[in-house]
Amino acid sequence: MNNMEQFLENYKKSPITVSLILFCALVYIVSVLLFGISMDAQQGIQFGAYNPVLVIFGHQYYRLLTANFIHFGILHIVVNCYSLYGLGLFVESVLKTKKYLIVIFVSALSTTGIPCLLFLVNGFESNIVSGGISGVIFGIIGAIGALALTYKDIFLSIFKQLAPNLLLMLLISFMVPSISLSGHVSGLIGGFVTTYILLHMKAKSKNQYSDLIN
Repeated sequence: MNNMEQFLENYKKSPITVSLILFCALVYIVSVLLFGISMDAQQGIQFGAYNPVLVIFGHQYYRLLTANFIHFGILHIVVNCYSLYGLGLFVESVLKTKKYLIVIFVSALSTTGIPCLLFLVNGFESNIVSGGISGVIFGIIGAIGALALTYKDIFLSIFKQLAPNLLLMLLISFMVPSISLSGHVSGLIGGFVTTYILLHMKAKSKNQYSDLIN
């Protein structure tokens, strides 16, 4: 199977994940044409990055979503899309398109929405300028956590394998100022809670995994 055939096969099985990667790539190409390979904070603001002051006082609510799809440099988008590809294909195949799309949407909104609510409460991160699909990736990790909690015999071992990488990613988020720790944690919460609710709305018992995929 050549690369194009593999791509089409992956798109057929996981259209949401592949479409997200393609959309992020397209948005990045536009940003390169406008600003060059890397963007600074001001350019990010012009391109739709998240900042709570602009969202709340500027009524620029679109930033809650658009920020998820912009990337500030080539390494930023390559790492994120690689992670999204590896995790997204798996989780989309488990949850199927409809439930997976809900998880992605809520994770994206949680990534910016929860910090924005904290800003309303206590002025949290008023100067932050952030963007990237990494919050959604953490939402997907949260989805795996919900699967592991609900169907321990099937998914717990997978989550344990991911746990060291998750801790490392959270540690990097904490140590590197340019990475939004709050966005990552918020995406993780959104993905976990949404998946947990969806699983328990569908499944009649924790042993009936067949109900989930039917």
